[in-house]
Parts: sequence; C-alpha cells; structure tokens
Amino acid sequence: MDSFEIVEGLDERKRLHCVACERKTIHRAEARCRGTWSSSDGYINGGDRYTIFRCGACDSVCYETVSWDSETYDYDEDGNIDVIETSKQYPTPVSAHFSFNTQSTPPKLNLILGEMLYSLAGSKTILATIGLRLAVEFIVKDTECAGRNLEKKIDDLRVKDLIDDDQKDLLHRIRKRGNAGAHEAQGMSVNELVAGMGIIEGLLEKLYNGPARHEATIRRAKQLLKDE
Repeated sequence: MDSFEIVEGLDERKRLHCVACERKTIHRAEARCRGTWSSSDGYINGGDRYTIFRCGACDSVCYETVSWDSETYDYDEDGNIDVIETSKQYPTPVSAHFSFNTQSTPPKLNLILGEMLYSLAGSKTILATIGLRLAVEFIVKDTECAGRNLEKKIDDLRVKDLIDDDQKDLLHRIRKRGNAGAHEAQGMSVNELVAGMGIIEGLLEKLYNGPARHEATIRRAKQLLKDE
C-alpha cells in the first residue's frame, strides 16, 4: 500500500445479507480503513476498503472488503469511465434456500458451489444461474464424459448410466438456462435455481459422497474382519 488510513465520521447504511438472520437487512458501518497502491511504473493503480458492519435487526457484525483497480472498468451512459468495484463479505453469506453436502466432493467443485450459493444469498440470480451451469460442466468433465461440448457430455453421462432420462432432460435445461445467463444476462428464478441445485445435490450423492461412504465402510469392515 502507498497509503493507508482510518476513515472517521462514518454515516453509512447498506443492505447486506446477515448470516444470523439468513436474509438481507440494513447494516450500519461502524469502522473502516482504506488504502491505495500503484505499480512501480505508475501505470496501474487501485485501492481497498475494509469495513465492519453491524446488522440493524440482530446486532451481529460482518466484515466487508471492497477492491478496485484502474484496469477493471466499464463505461456509463455518458461514455465516462466507471471503475468496477469487487466486494467480499465475511462470514460468507449462506443462502437460506439451499445447502450442499460437500464432505467428499472435489475442492474445485466446492469452490463453484460456494460461489453459487453466495450469489443466491445476495439475490444475484444471473451469477447463480451461470454457477449452476459451471457445476454441471465440472461434473461431466470430472467423470470423463465424451463429447465436444456440454450437450454431448451430458448425453454421455446418460450413456454411462450415471443419470436417468429425466435427469438428463433437467441437466439440459440447466445448460440452456446457463447459456442464456452468460450470453443474454437472463437469470433463473429462485425456485428454478433451488430445483436445479436439487439435481446437483443428487449427483454429488451418487458420484462422490455415496461412493466415499461405501469405500469407508468396506475399509472399516476389512479392518474389523481381518484374519488373526
């Protein structure tokens, strides 16, 4: 950091997801620090804000970081540069709509599922829709399904008898809705997302958690029933 300071005289309220209340509530900013940085040649610069917020409904606190840099920007309606800020909230918001059992799932898939639930908790349905499609894409790749695109890989998941015809049809719907989310900024409704996540949860159980439990059971049985 080139500079770092405490911000005085805060008078900010922000609607954030409260982990305790499991919903969005009005939070009050209680403490904040901010800093700026620049590259050695001075061509790139950026900054960060670190804020402690308190929920107005239950009095619990959360921590938010907001980052920006001169390379990440868009243009407003008048053609002026609009710097894009990236925020992260801790504890990570957990959606009250759904949760996954990720006891035996791959870490990269856990990351996708976590980001998807984070988006859903923040009512960012377009990002959650794209995340749902990414979860499907990870699963078909991890199970080494054949095909040049996601459509063919889902079909091969059925050929491998890892899903039935109804599940295949639902996965194709998720694929199509995910494409619309990525290319046309069209998100699924909360109910549609929860239904889609239910399909993913079934796949996690069949492909990862169930086999892991079976393997652990066999391992324990061999240890207990080993020849003396």
